[in-house]
Amino acid sequence: MSQSAYAIGHQQPDTDTVISAIALARLKQAQGTDVVAARAGELNPETEFVLDRWGVDSPTLLEDATDEELLLVDHNEYSQTVAGAREATITQVVDHHRIGDVTTGDPISFRAEPVGSTGTILTGLYDEAGVDIDEETAGLLLSGLLSDTVVLRSPTTTDTDREVAERLADIAGVDYEDYGKELLAQKSKLGEKSPREMVLGDFKEYDIGDDVLGIGQIETVEPETVLDQRDAVIEAMDEVVAERGYAVLLVLVTDLLEEESTAFIAGDHTEAVGDALDATFTDREAFLPGVMSRKKQVVPPVEDALK
Repeated sequence: MSQSAYAIGHQQPDTDTVISAIALARLKQAQGTDVVAARAGELNPETEFVLDRWGVDSPTLLEDATDEELLLVDHNEYSQTVAGAREATITQVVDHHRIGDVTTGDPISFRAEPVGSTGTILTGLYDEAGVDIDEETAGLLLSGLLSDTVVLRSPTTTDTDREVAERLADIAGVDYEDYGKELLAQKSKLGEKSPREMVLGDFKEYDIGDDVLGIGQIETVEPETVLDQRDAVIEAMDEVVAERGYAVLLVLVTDLLEEESTAFIAGDHTEAVGDALDATFTDREAFLPGVMSRKKQVVPPVEDALK
Protein backbone atom coordinates (compact mmCIF):
# COMPACT_ATOMS: atom_id res chain seq x y z
CA MET A 1 0.00 0.00 0.00
CA SER A 2 1.28 3.46 -0.82
CA GLN A 3 2.38 5.83 1.90
CA SER A 4 -0.41 8.33 1.24
CA ALA A 5 -4.13 7.74 1.22
CA TYR A 6 -6.34 9.36 -1.41
CA ALA A 7 -9.51 11.36 -0.86
CA ILE A 8 -11.40 10.88 -4.10
CA GLY A 9 -14.84 11.38 -5.62
CA HIS A 10 -16.74 9.61 -8.37
CA GLN A 11 -15.94 9.18 -12.05
CA GLN A 12 -17.02 12.11 -14.27
CA PRO A 13 -16.25 14.45 -11.35
CA ASP A 14 -18.35 17.55 -10.79
CA THR A 15 -17.47 20.55 -8.65
CA ASP A 16 -18.84 19.17 -5.38
CA THR A 17 -16.91 15.91 -5.76
CA VAL A 18 -13.61 17.66 -6.56
CA ILE A 19 -13.77 20.28 -3.80
CA SER A 20 -14.90 17.63 -1.32
CA ALA A 21 -11.77 15.60 -2.05
CA ILE A 22 -9.64 18.71 -1.54
CA ALA A 23 -11.45 19.77 1.64
CA LEU A 24 -11.34 16.31 3.22
CA ALA A 25 -7.63 15.94 2.40
CA ARG A 26 -6.96 19.33 4.02
CA LEU A 27 -8.95 18.35 7.09
CA LYS A 28 -7.09 15.06 7.49
CA GLN A 29 -3.75 16.82 7.00
CA ALA A 30 -4.68 19.34 9.71
CA GLN A 31 -5.29 16.34 11.96
CA GLY A 32 -1.87 14.87 11.15
CA THR A 33 -2.91 12.23 8.60
CA ASP A 34 -1.19 12.06 5.20
CA VAL A 35 -4.06 12.25 2.71
CA VAL A 36 -3.80 13.47 -0.89
CA ALA A 37 -6.72 14.93 -2.87
CA ALA A 38 -7.37 12.98 -6.08
CA ARG A 39 -9.85 12.84 -8.93
CA ALA A 40 -11.12 9.94 -11.03
CA GLY A 41 -11.62 11.84 -14.30
CA GLU A 42 -11.23 15.09 -16.21
CA LEU A 43 -12.46 18.40 -14.83
CA ASN A 44 -15.48 20.18 -16.29
CA PRO A 45 -15.36 23.92 -17.17
CA GLU A 46 -17.15 24.97 -13.99
CA THR A 47 -14.69 23.13 -11.76
CA GLU A 48 -11.73 24.54 -13.68
CA PHE A 49 -13.19 28.01 -13.12
CA VAL A 50 -13.56 27.37 -9.38
CA LEU A 51 -10.01 26.11 -8.91
CA ASP A 52 -8.64 29.06 -10.88
CA ARG A 53 -10.84 31.52 -8.96
CA TRP A 54 -9.48 30.33 -5.62
CA GLY A 55 -5.93 29.68 -6.81
CA VAL A 56 -5.94 25.94 -6.10
CA ASP A 57 -4.17 23.23 -8.09
CA SER A 58 -6.19 20.41 -9.60
CA PRO A 59 -6.17 17.18 -7.55
CA THR A 60 -3.94 14.43 -8.88
CA LEU A 61 -5.52 12.10 -11.45
CA LEU A 62 -5.76 8.57 -10.01
CA GLU A 63 -6.45 6.10 -12.80
CA ASP A 64 -6.12 2.84 -10.85
CA ALA A 65 -6.68 2.55 -7.10
CA THR A 66 -5.68 -1.10 -6.73
CA ASP A 67 -3.97 -1.67 -3.35
CA GLU A 68 -4.39 2.01 -2.38
CA GLU A 69 -6.12 3.46 0.65
CA LEU A 70 -9.21 5.48 -0.31
CA LEU A 71 -11.45 7.98 1.44
CA LEU A 72 -14.57 8.25 -0.73
CA VAL A 73 -16.45 11.52 -1.08
CA ASP A 74 -19.75 12.26 -2.84
CA HIS A 75 -20.46 8.60 -3.70
CA ASN A 76 -20.53 5.12 -2.23
CA GLU A 77 -21.37 2.80 -5.13
CA TYR A 78 -18.81 0.64 -6.95
CA SER A 79 -20.37 1.50 -10.32
CA GLN A 80 -19.23 5.10 -9.73
CA THR A 81 -15.84 4.52 -8.10
CA VAL A 82 -12.36 4.88 -9.57
CA ALA A 83 -10.99 1.80 -11.34
CA GLY A 84 -9.46 -0.65 -8.87
CA ALA A 85 -11.59 0.48 -5.92
CA ARG A 86 -12.76 -3.08 -5.25
CA GLU A 87 -9.12 -4.00 -4.67
CA ALA A 88 -8.44 -0.93 -2.53
CA THR A 89 -8.86 -0.38 1.20
CA ILE A 90 -11.68 2.08 1.85
CA THR A 91 -11.25 3.79 5.22
CA GLN A 92 -13.84 6.60 5.14
CA VAL A 93 -16.97 7.72 3.28
CA VAL A 94 -18.51 11.20 3.27
CA ASP A 95 -21.58 11.41 1.05
CA HIS A 96 -25.08 12.83 0.53
CA HIS A 97 -26.51 10.14 -1.76
CA ARG A 98 -28.33 6.87 -1.16
CA ILE A 99 -26.38 4.09 0.55
CA GLY A 100 -24.93 1.91 -2.19
CA ASP A 101 -22.90 -1.31 -2.32
CA VAL A 102 -19.42 -0.30 -1.14
CA THR A 103 -18.30 -2.76 1.53
CA THR A 104 -15.31 -2.87 3.89
CA GLY A 105 -13.51 -5.49 5.93
CA ASP A 106 -13.29 -3.31 9.03
CA PRO A 107 -15.55 -0.68 10.61
CA ILE A 108 -14.96 2.77 9.12
CA SER A 109 -16.17 6.32 9.53
CA PHE A 110 -19.23 6.53 7.25
CA ARG A 111 -21.00 9.89 7.17
CA ALA A 112 -24.05 10.20 4.94
CA GLU A 113 -26.59 12.99 5.38
CA PRO A 114 -29.67 14.04 3.37
CA VAL A 115 -28.37 17.50 2.44
CA GLY A 116 -27.72 19.27 -0.85
CA SER A 117 -23.97 18.78 -1.11
CA THR A 118 -21.05 16.89 0.35
CA GLY A 119 -19.47 20.28 1.01
CA THR A 120 -22.20 20.97 3.57
CA ILE A 121 -21.31 17.80 5.47
CA LEU A 122 -17.59 18.58 5.33
CA THR A 123 -18.20 22.01 6.83
CA GLY A 124 -19.73 20.23 9.80
CA LEU A 125 -16.79 17.82 10.02
CA TYR A 126 -14.40 20.77 10.23
CA ASP A 127 -16.47 22.16 13.10
CA GLU A 128 -16.56 18.85 14.93
CA ALA A 129 -12.79 18.51 14.57
CA GLY A 130 -12.20 22.06 15.81
CA VAL A 131 -10.36 22.97 12.59
CA ASP A 132 -10.81 26.52 11.31
CA ILE A 133 -12.03 27.02 7.74
CA ASP A 134 -9.82 29.57 5.99
CA GLU A 135 -10.98 31.90 3.20
CA GLU A 136 -9.72 29.67 0.39
CA THR A 137 -11.26 26.48 1.76
CA ALA A 138 -14.51 28.35 2.44
CA GLY A 139 -14.57 29.49 -1.18
CA LEU A 140 -14.10 25.93 -2.38
CA LEU A 141 -16.76 24.48 -0.07
CA LEU A 142 -19.19 27.23 -1.04
CA SER A 143 -18.56 26.49 -4.72
CA GLY A 144 -19.42 22.82 -4.33
CA LEU A 145 -22.51 23.65 -2.27
CA LEU A 146 -23.83 26.23 -4.73
CA SER A 147 -23.06 24.03 -7.72
CA ASP A 148 -24.86 20.95 -6.40
CA THR A 149 -27.88 22.89 -5.11
CA VAL A 150 -28.05 25.14 -8.20
CA VAL A 151 -27.50 28.19 -5.98
CA LEU A 152 -29.92 26.83 -3.34
CA ARG A 153 -32.71 26.36 -5.91
CA SER A 154 -32.63 22.57 -6.17
CA PRO A 155 -35.29 20.54 -4.33
CA THR A 156 -32.41 18.80 -2.54
CA THR A 157 -31.58 22.06 -0.72
CA THR A 158 -32.11 22.02 3.06
CA ASP A 159 -32.12 24.71 5.72
CA THR A 160 -28.69 23.43 6.74
CA ASP A 161 -27.37 24.10 3.23
CA ARG A 162 -28.74 27.66 3.36
CA GLU A 163 -27.17 28.34 6.75
CA VAL A 164 -23.82 26.88 5.70
CA ALA A 165 -23.85 28.83 2.42
CA GLU A 166 -24.31 32.13 4.24
CA ARG A 167 -21.53 31.31 6.68
CA LEU A 168 -19.08 30.14 4.01
CA ALA A 169 -19.81 33.18 1.83
CA ASP A 170 -19.04 35.42 4.80
CA ILE A 171 -15.69 33.69 5.42
CA ALA A 172 -14.86 33.72 1.70
CA GLY A 173 -15.82 37.37 1.32
CA VAL A 174 -18.32 36.90 -1.51
CA ASP A 175 -22.03 37.43 -2.09
CA TYR A 176 -23.27 33.90 -2.69
CA GLU A 177 -26.03 34.95 -5.13
CA ASP A 178 -23.60 36.93 -7.29
CA TYR A 179 -20.97 34.22 -7.11
CA GLY A 180 -23.61 31.60 -7.82
CA LYS A 181 -24.57 33.38 -11.05
CA GLU A 182 -20.95 33.13 -12.15
CA LEU A 183 -21.06 29.39 -11.55
CA LEU A 184 -24.32 29.00 -13.48
CA ALA A 185 -22.70 30.74 -16.44
CA GLN A 186 -19.84 28.22 -16.30
CA LYS A 187 -22.27 25.28 -16.30
CA SER A 188 -23.49 26.40 -19.70
CA LYS A 189 -20.06 26.27 -21.33
CA LEU A 190 -20.78 23.22 -23.43
CA GLY A 191 -18.39 24.63 -26.00
CA GLU A 192 -17.43 22.26 -28.77
CA LYS A 193 -18.46 19.13 -26.91
CA SER A 194 -19.57 16.25 -29.08
CA PRO A 195 -23.00 14.69 -28.46
CA ARG A 196 -21.29 11.72 -26.79
CA GLU A 197 -19.35 14.04 -24.50
CA MET A 198 -22.59 15.77 -23.56
CA VAL A 199 -24.20 12.42 -22.70
CA LEU A 200 -21.28 11.22 -20.57
CA GLY A 201 -20.09 14.54 -19.13
CA ASP A 202 -22.06 14.36 -15.86
CA PHE A 203 -22.97 10.71 -15.78
CA LYS A 204 -23.74 8.06 -13.16
CA GLU A 205 -24.52 4.36 -13.22
CA TYR A 206 -26.90 2.60 -10.83
CA ASP A 207 -27.06 -1.15 -10.33
CA ILE A 208 -30.68 -2.26 -9.98
CA GLY A 209 -30.92 -6.02 -9.58
CA ASP A 210 -29.51 -7.54 -12.74
CA ASP A 211 -29.99 -4.32 -14.69
CA VAL A 212 -27.86 -1.21 -14.93
CA LEU A 213 -29.40 2.25 -15.24
CA GLY A 214 -27.36 5.11 -16.69
CA ILE A 215 -28.36 8.74 -16.18
CA GLY A 216 -26.58 11.73 -17.65
CA GLN A 217 -27.46 15.31 -16.78
CA ILE A 218 -26.66 18.48 -18.72
CA GLU A 219 -27.29 21.57 -16.58
CA THR A 220 -27.42 24.78 -18.57
CA VAL A 221 -29.01 28.20 -18.90
CA GLU A 222 -29.03 27.65 -22.66
CA PRO A 223 -30.86 24.32 -23.19
CA GLU A 224 -31.41 25.00 -26.87
CA THR A 225 -27.69 24.37 -27.40
CA VAL A 226 -28.40 20.73 -26.60
CA LEU A 227 -32.00 20.42 -27.76
CA ASP A 228 -31.03 21.62 -31.25
CA GLN A 229 -28.79 18.54 -31.46
CA ARG A 230 -31.50 16.16 -30.26
CA ASP A 231 -31.09 13.49 -32.96
CA ALA A 232 -27.31 13.38 -32.60
CA VAL A 233 -27.56 13.14 -28.81
CA ILE A 234 -30.05 10.24 -29.01
CA GLU A 235 -27.82 8.49 -31.56
CA ALA A 236 -24.90 8.82 -29.14
CA MET A 237 -27.09 7.41 -26.37
CA ASP A 238 -27.93 4.37 -28.53
CA GLU A 239 -24.22 3.78 -29.09
CA VAL A 240 -23.51 3.91 -25.36
CA VAL A 241 -26.36 1.47 -24.63
CA ALA A 242 -25.00 -0.95 -27.25
CA GLU A 243 -21.50 -0.72 -25.77
CA ARG A 244 -22.39 -0.96 -22.09
CA GLY A 245 -25.59 -2.96 -22.08
CA TYR A 246 -27.70 -0.55 -20.04
CA ALA A 247 -31.32 -1.51 -19.48
CA VAL A 248 -32.19 2.20 -19.57
CA LEU A 249 -30.18 5.29 -20.40
CA LEU A 250 -31.67 8.69 -19.58
CA VAL A 251 -30.21 12.09 -20.34
CA LEU A 252 -31.69 15.11 -18.57
CA VAL A 253 -31.28 18.51 -20.20
CA THR A 254 -31.94 20.77 -17.22
CA ASP A 255 -32.84 24.43 -17.72
CA LEU A 256 -31.43 26.10 -14.61
CA LEU A 257 -33.37 29.33 -15.08
CA GLU A 258 -36.79 27.84 -15.82
CA GLU A 259 -36.21 25.01 -13.30
CA GLU A 260 -37.36 22.23 -15.63
CA SER A 261 -35.87 19.39 -17.65
CA THR A 262 -36.27 17.63 -20.97
CA ALA A 263 -35.46 13.91 -20.88
CA PHE A 264 -34.19 11.70 -23.70
CA ILE A 265 -34.36 7.92 -23.35
CA ALA A 266 -32.56 4.93 -24.85
CA GLY A 267 -32.77 1.22 -24.11
CA ASP A 268 -35.86 -0.59 -22.92
CA HIS A 269 -38.71 0.10 -20.47
CA THR A 270 -39.69 3.44 -22.02
CA GLU A 271 -43.32 3.21 -20.92
CA ALA A 272 -42.43 2.13 -17.37
CA VAL A 273 -39.92 4.94 -17.00
CA GLY A 274 -42.43 7.44 -18.36
CA ASP A 275 -45.04 6.29 -15.84
CA ALA A 276 -42.47 6.52 -13.05
CA LEU A 277 -41.70 10.12 -13.98
CA ASP A 278 -45.36 10.99 -14.56
CA ALA A 279 -44.49 11.85 -18.16
CA THR A 280 -45.03 10.52 -21.66
CA PHE A 281 -42.12 9.89 -24.00
CA THR A 282 -42.95 10.91 -27.56
CA ASP A 283 -40.24 10.09 -30.08
CA ARG A 284 -38.02 9.27 -27.06
CA GLU A 285 -38.39 12.71 -25.52
CA ALA A 286 -40.38 13.86 -22.49
CA PHE A 287 -40.85 17.18 -20.72
CA LEU A 288 -40.37 17.14 -16.94
CA PRO A 289 -41.63 20.38 -15.38
CA GLY A 290 -40.04 21.22 -12.04
CA VAL A 291 -37.47 18.42 -12.30
CA MET A 292 -33.92 19.51 -11.48
CA SER A 293 -32.49 16.80 -9.24
CA ARG A 294 -31.36 13.48 -10.67
CA LYS A 295 -30.74 12.15 -7.17
CA LYS A 296 -34.07 13.09 -5.58
CA GLN A 297 -36.59 13.32 -8.43
CA VAL A 298 -35.44 10.77 -11.01
CA VAL A 299 -33.39 7.93 -9.52
CA PRO A 300 -35.88 6.78 -6.81
CA PRO A 301 -39.00 6.45 -9.01
CA VAL A 302 -37.11 4.94 -11.96
CA GLU A 303 -35.37 2.50 -9.64
CA ASP A 304 -38.74 1.41 -8.25
CA ALA A 305 -40.08 0.98 -11.79
CA LEU A 306 -37.19 -1.28 -12.81
CA LYS A 307 -37.22 -3.55 -9.73
